[in-house]
Amino acid sequence: MKINYLFVSRLTTNLTLFVFMLFAAGFILWTSDEFLNWDILPDWIDNYAQLIIVIFGFFAFLLVLSSLLSSLAVLAEFAAQQMGVSAPPLKFSRKKMWIVLSVIAMVLVSFLIFHQIDQYREEARLAKNRVEFQEKLNKQSEELDKSLSQIITLFPDALLEAIHNHSVMEKATRKELMKLLSAISASLPQIPQIALLMPAEQHPYQYQKIWITPEYDHRYYNEFDEQSVLKGHDAHQQFFTQLPNVVEREVIEVLFKGKIKPLTKRLSGKLLDNTEPSSWGVLKYQEDIVALIFLEGDIEGYGRVRDKIFHAGPKTLISN
Repeated sequence: MKINYLFVSRLTTNLTLFVFMLFAAGFILWTSDEFLNWDILPDWIDNYAQLIIVIFGFFAFLLVLSSLLSSLAVLAEFAAQQMGVSAPPLKFSRKKMWIVLSVIAMVLVSFLIFHQIDQYREEARLAKNRVEFQEKLNKQSEELDKSLSQIITLFPDALLEAIHNHSVMEKATRKELMKLLSAISASLPQIPQIALLMPAEQHPYQYQKIWITPEYDHRYYNEFDEQSVLKGHDAHQQFFTQLPNVVEREVIEVLFKGKIKPLTKRLSGKLLDNTEPSSWGVLKYQEDIVALIFLEGDIEGYGRVRDKIFHAGPKTLISN
């Protein structure tokens, strides 16, 4: 069988142009989907977008190289004919050709089989991690529910009255509130974040959020050994004209009415976050709900396993 280098050159050049067009169109669609958040590509393309781009890029490189070598071969043959130099054509027996094609096919099939095995093992690992993460999330959230039912009894009437009268952020009561919230956070395992939400007194503000975050002192023993020691807590205050998330807004309104609304999907809002261990309840003063209280923990790791996992929140209303 004689190789027609002119035909190969034309074929590889046409294929190169076609692949470049596909590559360009795919790259534009992927960047639009990734950076403009258009969500126009199927999920399986999103998951393998980088791999597909690399494969197409490598395939285009091979085609360009084949086209270049074929073009050089055509030029060499033409130059040889002009000089009157001839060489016997290369010949391949059909048997050898089938052997080469069979080896190539076996390699490709092997890659596909190993890829499927790898996919199966990855899916099994992800499924196991999903179950493990869900169990951890539910367990730690239930522990925070129990802790919260004890925490709300620690608020003295004087502090609840100050919250009711919108005077809690005055110097004396503010210091007492921060002291209590810091003590509560430091006394719990994992040192969760703790926050209060109360109606704002002044228009146009609807709510006022007060929360604390732990502050750590990082001590380095050597290049690889580090220990974080709780040094204290930072206090923060934030006003809202309204909560931006509609679902969170509805849940908060229901809580202020003394009822509970289980969450049926993932929510990561300004206060409620059911993608992490968390709990929430109400603080009452003389039977009036004066504030909501929130606890939020943290589970490290698990990556994309978290995508569809959440907890529904406390099963009953936690109140003092």
